[in-house]
Amino acid sequence: MIESLIDAKTIAVVGASPKGSSFGGAVVRNLKKHFSGTVIPVNPNYEEIDGLQSYRSLEAIGLPVDCVGIAVPASQVPAVLADAAKANIKFAILFSSGFADLGTDDGRKSQAALVDLARSLGIRILGPNCTGFVNVHTGAACHILPSVVDLPMNKGSIAVIGQSGALGYVILQAMHRGVGFSKVISTGNSSDIDLADVIDYLVRDDSTKSIALVFESVPDGARLISALGRAFVAGKPVVVYKIGTSESGKKAALSHSGMLAGNAAAYNAAFARTGAIQVFNFESLLETAHFFSIYGYIKPKSQGVGVISGSGGSVVMAADKADELGVALPQPNAETVTKLSSLLPSFAAIANPADMTAESVKDDSMYAECLKAFAGDDQFASLILLMPSAHGHNAIPRANLIDRAAREMAAPMSLVWINEWHEGVGSRVYDASPNMAVFRSITRCMTAHKLWFDYFDRKQARASQVDEVSAQARRASPNLLLRGRGTTLSERESKEFVATYGVPITRDICVSTVDEAVSAAMAIGFPVVVKVESAAIAHKTEIGGVVLNVLDADQVRSACALIDQACEKHCPDLESYMYSVQEMVPAGIEMIVGGKLDPQVGPMVVYGFGGVFVEVLKDVAVSLAPASRHEIERNLKALKLFPLLEGVRGKKSCDVGAYVDLIVNVSHAIAENQDAIAEIDVNPVILLEDRCVAVDSLVALK
Repeated sequence: MIESLIDAKTIAVVGASPKGSSFGGAVVRNLKKHFSGTVIPVNPNYEEIDGLQSYRSLEAIGLPVDCVGIAVPASQVPAVLADAAKANIKFAILFSSGFADLGTDDGRKSQAALVDLARSLGIRILGPNCTGFVNVHTGAACHILPSVVDLPMNKGSIAVIGQSGALGYVILQAMHRGVGFSKVISTGNSSDIDLADVIDYLVRDDSTKSIALVFESVPDGARLISALGRAFVAGKPVVVYKIGTSESGKKAALSHSGMLAGNAAAYNAAFARTGAIQVFNFESLLETAHFFSIYGYIKPKSQGVGVISGSGGSVVMAADKADELGVALPQPNAETVTKLSSLLPSFAAIANPADMTAESVKDDSMYAECLKAFAGDDQFASLILLMPSAHGHNAIPRANLIDRAAREMAAPMSLVWINEWHEGVGSRVYDASPNMAVFRSITRCMTAHKLWFDYFDRKQARASQVDEVSAQARRASPNLLLRGRGTTLSERESKEFVATYGVPITRDICVSTVDEAVSAAMAIGFPVVVKVESAAIAHKTEIGGVVLNVLDADQVRSACALIDQACEKHCPDLESYMYSVQEMVPAGIEMIVGGKLDPQVGPMVVYGFGGVFVEVLKDVAVSLAPASRHEIERNLKALKLFPLLEGVRGKKSCDVGAYVDLIVNVSHAIAENQDAIAEIDVNPVILLEDRCVAVDSLVALK
């Protein structure tokens, strides 16, 4: 519980200074300017700082202190924590750098020792290497950036959190154009108080309606996922922008925060499962969070939006973008058309999108009535108003009128300021309005609406998914794993393992001699497949250890000879191996299923199109494991090649249901054996009209 930190009434600053360039000095001035509570500078070298009495130590204050900001060199931090413990202070903000952020073993050891010390003293730490926090509602600007003193402190309901204090601050600067915030919190190295703690606090915070989260990585992915899930259940939208997803980005994240950035696909799966609203560019983060702070508590009454403007070109752009993003633009009902016809000139386009023409600029009352008519149409979950003009003496009165109309409308309204004069006449009225979401991009506005629809779709599906996954829980026999040799199970052992989870596998017979291979093939029935069977050979195809479509006994002997040659060439140190004779599955669509452990988010399942499609299109989906049928079906339908499974050009549809079952089963296999298994590969899976069959499998042990 970090309420006493963020909602502090008394804040001490160790390392306070009259020097404007110092962190401690900036924190004191920021607090003195904005904070309604008590600010106490601590520095033995000064009796007074900025008109405030300065104390020699925390213990010397003699008054209850909620938290202390520490702005001293890293080597001095342990002594300050010991002093804080003597003063019975339970929270510390460490602005100091020089710990895990160094990216060195010594830095990580110093940070670990610091955390151990703080825990022994009963002190919770925010940081180190953080810029602090700003509680806009109380004015607690416990932040090291000097320009925070000039912020107007507009109270709002958007909280911004992340490791990077600079990114949080540049978002907070939107207050200069009227946008309101509740909190901005930087966790820095997240040595103790991390993003999960902050999310849990904000879920309880009544002044926060939405959370904008920008982060690189976390010390404990499972904690973050749990916190995001709790926010979803509580109905508090979290908009996420994950950075450090590229290879170069991962390297930068390691040196910046001292933690390895997690796999992008794994995080995407985590966000999808937990209801986090993911955006893929920084410019979308605040706008989307603002949108959800207003409309994240309103369930859409339909899946369509209405678009209205005074510019014909802008409505065409909106129509193009809606079509590109899959946002429905239903036509207005008859009643709406009648109302608009009575208000607009005959040459106006009464449709969706609607062009009110330049005539609308001449009559503000007509403008407002058109908006209300559109907003009252049950076809539209919300209304998007395109605002291309930023000129004229009437721009501000019109903005005030639109603001009042938005407050009175039957549906939510968003405004897109499409003028390149970003802070043109009237824009400040829109930005400061609590009644509408404002965007400076049609694309970002349409995307936010798509995310809104998706958010409530996921809320509706969540309960059934949780129940389904719980009902499917099962436990495999751990004894099977003990038979593995080395770091992997052989193909046959891997297949036996996944088969215990209900994965359909090919019939096979493992033998030691060529004659036995011939007998096995005759028992199974031609055609057959002959493979090398050895736990030491993970990728049989790459060395020529698989021979397909073997039609008779002579070809079985030839296949065994080819395998012998391949093993002698590529695995000369291999002491022994066997031949695996398997049924030849008819041609179908090659799919893949894999289970793996991500170091940040835990077990997950990967599934989609196999064969050449894997390398060329990478048309696969990822879910946290275990996964529900609903989630898997939803993700499969989003794949580019999914229409192939439904049948194209006269071909019959495949048994998608059987494939979904297989994915569900593999997801349970990796989730329930994550202590022993690092990876499961079921590849390829042949998907046919009436079934699917796993023809190969590999289980890698930890």
